[in-house]
Amino acid sequence: MSDTLSKYAGNQFDTVTVDSFPLMGEILLATQALLVPAALAHPTLVPAQTAINSAITTWNVGETALANAEAAQLSSTPALNDKLASLTRKPDIDTNSVLDTWEIAILGVAAKGSTLYKLLLPYGRETLTTGTLDEQIDAIRDFGVRLSNQATKPTLVSLASTQVTPFAVAARALRTTQSNAKANVGNARINLEILRKTSAAELYAMVGDTIRVFKSTAALVDSVIPVHLLRGPAQAVPAAPLTTLWTPATHTLSTTALPDGATRLEAWRQGEGGAPERLAVGDTDELSVQIPAIFTFDGGKVYDLWLEARNSKGTSGPGPKTTWTAP
Repeated sequence: MSDTLSKYAGNQFDTVTVDSFPLMGEILLATQALLVPAALAHPTLVPAQTAINSAITTWNVGETALANAEAAQLSSTPALNDKLASLTRKPDIDTNSVLDTWEIAILGVAAKGSTLYKLLLPYGRETLTTGTLDEQIDAIRDFGVRLSNQATKPTLVSLASTQVTPFAVAARALRTTQSNAKANVGNARINLEILRKTSAAELYAMVGDTIRVFKSTAALVDSVIPVHLLRGPAQAVPAAPLTTLWTPATHTLSTTALPDGATRLEAWRQGEGGAPERLAVGDTDELSVQIPAIFTFDGGKVYDLWLEARNSKGTSGPGPKTTWTAP
């Protein structure tokens, strides 16, 4: 007896979407469109249609969670790096850096190279500027502790409480945000992988239902399967949309044309001080995306809004951003 599995024993929907979440999203949507006329003509396919619709709803939630987690992670790293870089960055040629200011305060009560100076900055300024991110943040924290212990030097105690310790606390908070964002991406990927497997199972079951309907005309089975996505050549990630139009009255983002190879558009926003956030995914070949009412905009807050293009390979970078102040 052969150990080779027959073609019926393998789930092609599972096989082709391994390591390709975008492809699964496109397969689900394309299958949904093909099932609409098939279920109208053959009511026995309605349960399969319902199952695929449900799978799409769940998939969109999971995919959006991953997209937003990845966006949050990308935005958290520059914020932390900028905070630590601000330690030595001079705002302009005539203004001291943060570290300059701290050292000047120390030199006001302790000569450079003195015992007290070496206690506070054992390796000079490099005490606060070298090592890993965590080591640097901890060094700034410990520097604040050493300053606060100088009870006979009010200037140093004040420096610790008003500048150094708050800087270390803020940097640690940004580091925690970055670490949490990385963990959120990992969890979102795990959850979406589970959904990929269950979606593949629903698609596989749908093929079985279709075979039963078209058992006497087997060629029609392909009429409800997006064969071009299962067997077609690999696509390239599309370019970003070239234009962005925001219609506040309907909360709609639109563009004038889909980039070559793109199948759908995604609507994104970023509020002041926040991370980028994916709001909705448009329908196939549509030039606009309406943002669901569940997403609200805070009055008086400034938002950047933009579109990204997608296909079965992935999602483009941001298109042109439009700035809008919510009323």
